[in-house]
Amino acid sequence: WKQNKLPRRKLKNGERWQLQGDPLTDSIGLVYAEQVGKLIEKELSLTHTVLKRCKKGCYMDWHRNRWECEYTVAIQISDNNWPIGFANKGQEGSNPAIMGLQEETALILTPLQGDAVIFNGAETHHGRRGLKEDACTTLMLYYVEKDSFLDTKDSRKNYGDNYKTRVRPNGNVWEIDA
Repeated sequence: WKQNKLPRRKLKNGERWQLQGDPLTDSIGLVYAEQVGKLIEKELSLTHTVLKRCKKGCYMDWHRNRWECEYTVAIQISDNNWPIGFANKGQEGSNPAIMGLQEETALILTPLQGDAVIFNGAETHHGRRGLKEDACTTLMLYYVEKDSFLDTKDSRKNYGDNYKTRVRPNGNVWEIDA
């Protein structure tokens, strides 16, 4: 992290480093696909993985994942806490639980190091308040139902390729310079 070998992103919601579709993260996602599938009673395929380290002040606004990231596993890697909030059905608006308003209407979970939070990220609004710790590392694993329309490795030819073989809709392969 300190050697700046990972892509760093400065966004309006904070600074973070992230590793996407790496051989390590994709291997972990592939190993756990069957176990996660048993828990939610569906046969799953891995689409996308991200190992990210967020700096103090980062937040995740209220959102739902794209459908290629339907089933989400958020694994707390670091030993500091960063609660994740989930909206109750029918709750809309600009992230009330995360920004500190109407907290009683949302479910807030605080995973400890090694804990995994499994949920349907495409259907459930979720987000995180501003990070109070210096940094937090999380591994995100994303799955879809096996053999479904979205079972495409997130449009990549291979797992573990750092998204260098992502396929365009017209079939051309293009390189990502990350």
